[in-house]
Amino acid sequence: MAALSPKRTEYRKAVQELHKVTPLAGHLGVVLDQVGPGQVTVHMDVRAEYGQQHGYVHAGIMATLADIACGLAAYSLMAEGETVLSVNMNLSLLRPAKGGCITADARVVSAGRRLYFTEAVLFDENRSAEEPLARAAIVMTSAPRQGSDRDEDSGRRGRSV
Repeated sequence: MAALSPKRTEYRKAVQELHKVTPLAGHLGVVLDQVGPGQVTVHMDVRAEYGQQHGYVHAGIMATLADIACGLAAYSLMAEGETVLSVNMNLSLLRPAKGGCITADARVVSAGRRLYFTEAVLFDENRSAEEPLARAAIVMTSAPRQGSDRDEDSGRRGRSV
């Protein structure tokens, strides 16, 4: 597979800034650990309120962590003035998450003109590749960032991750 190239030189800073201004990531305590071209690692410490009726981490929390990670991975390849939106998500919950720290490793598998096919693998503290908690396949799209020249020219409104 050919290496993916960011469309801006300051892609790491752009990803850090987007992460910083994403309210849900802040609310959940998602920490940005690593950023590479088309690759991101994030983690969060599980809180009691993230649980479902049996005490496991709620599937919606797992999906959100995967979505944040994949969105940031796709965003790392986008041009200035673009932002990222989720288009489609498939999440396979492979075993229950009981708490502690959950890490999501996300990467862009394929990048087109507008669509970015991403995947994420979620792990607990053991980070066992043989026993991930979940796997996600998420399609992202680029959209003009609100207030950007592209947004005004196209009439479209973009939202961030």
